[in-house]
Parts: sequence; C-alpha cells; structure tokens
Amino acid sequence: MAIIIQSHWDEEPEWRDEVWRRTQFEAYTAARLKSRLTGRTYRLVDQNGEVLEIVRYHGVRRLRPDPQRS
Repeated sequence: MAIIIQSHWDEEPEWRDEVWRRTQFEAYTAARLKSRLTGRTYRLVDQNGEVLEIVRYHGVRRLRPDPQRS
C-alpha cells in the first residue's frame, strides 16, 4: 500500500503532495526527518485519501544539561 507524504506550511491553505513510500513506517520516518529539516508540518495519507498521521517537529528536548555547554 502506497503512503503519500503531504506538506503544509502555516501560511498555506492547502496540503501539497511531496513523495510516497511503500509502508507507513517508511513514510513516517521520512516525514519526521523532513519536518526536522524544514520546520513544516507533514501528514501521511493512504491511497483512499484517509489521513493516517500528522507529523510535526517542535525542537529537541534535553533531559539533562549538556556538560560541555556553559
């Protein structure tokens, strides 16, 4: 089953098709990476047009302070 990755920017009214992947896991990892790089919101859509998941990246959360940073 093909999963389509669509992108959306806050100022844009529509979702745009970007690429597709064979599995939901492949699509999720690709969308997560794209979101980290671009800051855009992505969603995974199946062949029937049903939205499977929305992927957003909100930055890195540190659990402990980095000892090398002052």
